[in-house]
Amino acid sequence: MNILAIETATPVCGIALFRQGELVEIREKTLYREHAEKLPLFFEDLREATNLKLGKLDGIAVSIGPGSFTGLRIGLSYAKGLAFSADIPLVPVSTLLAMCFGSKPKLGTVRCLLHSHKDIAYGQDFRVETSAVIPEEKPEVKTVAEHLKSLPEGTDILHYGCNEPLSQSQLSTSALQAKPSALHVGKLACDRYDDLVKRDFYKLEPDYMSVFKLGN
Repeated sequence: MNILAIETATPVCGIALFRQGELVEIREKTLYREHAEKLPLFFEDLREATNLKLGKLDGIAVSIGPGSFTGLRIGLSYAKGLAFSADIPLVPVSTLLAMCFGSKPKLGTVRCLLHSHKDIAYGQDFRVETSAVIPEEKPEVKTVAEHLKSLPEGTDILHYGCNEPLSQSQLSTSALQAKPSALHVGKLACDRYDDLVKRDFYKLEPDYMSVFKLGN
């Protein structure tokens, strides 16, 4: 499977190329409010380094959310532009699923948290099996304290950006750092292409969730 993968749902801005399901090249950096500027530069640099021809790809994978409102818009818009230009499909990948998949947690149930703003985080439970990471529930957005209050006993935590609110809580379980990456988005797109691919992607929207309603 030949896939170009994009991650912009978080401060991590990245783009990665997979050929025959294997990583060939990646450009990635943690940025703040620079995704619109840097993503095209990363793409051009990667294309030159790999002699990339978009028409030879099976699709463009993109981190679809939840995550940064602006970052998600930038990533999906850029992915759509590339897909339109080469007449190839998109492969939307859940940001939380990619984070959990890439962190290689131990077998069992894990809750993946992604910081939004203040003490608010997106969260979702996954069942980690030997050969698969399976969503247990739909993602939710609420305070970190609320996520922890509803945490089933024995559930480990993976998180990105939640250090401060987690440090203020008395955890009875482990909290491991996870990092969003185009590497994980691309690998999932290669592994689950048939389930995730969207050929009619024109109306595809990011998974913003309802974070902007909180506190109103």
